[in-house]
Amino acid sequence: MGGVNSLLMKEPVERQTALRVWLLRAAAVLFSIASAFGFLVYFAMRLSVVDLLDKPTHDVGVPFATYWLIASLFCFVGAIVTTTLALPYWAGVSRVSRVGHFVVAAILSTILTVLIGLLLFLIIRAFSSGTVQ
Repeated sequence: MGGVNSLLMKEPVERQTALRVWLLRAAAVLFSIASAFGFLVYFAMRLSVVDLLDKPTHDVGVPFATYWLIASLFCFVGAIVTTTLALPYWAGVSRVSRVGHFVVAAILSTILTVLIGLLLFLIIRAFSSGTVQ
């Protein structure tokens, strides 16, 4: 009888785990998108300050642009943390293995953020050059 109960209880636990992992992965992707977008806004604001004021360093728009950089870095750290939590791990693993998971999550988050940033940059460039009507 205990075997039947454990089989019946295993399915909802697997569903909850799958839903949790799916939500963590979605959060990691959203954090990566937000990080790439925040960095592009920061970059655009810095360029616009330099272009508009014709001075390489000016303090008018730089502090506001810095907030975008901080938000971008915060989202990037969020992407790394959620990716680390979304990666599968097993009980009783060593500390080195857990550090390895963090390193793999950091690499995956960096690659995803760079790819999303590149895609956003290409989309913005296409719209600004007039090729998309």
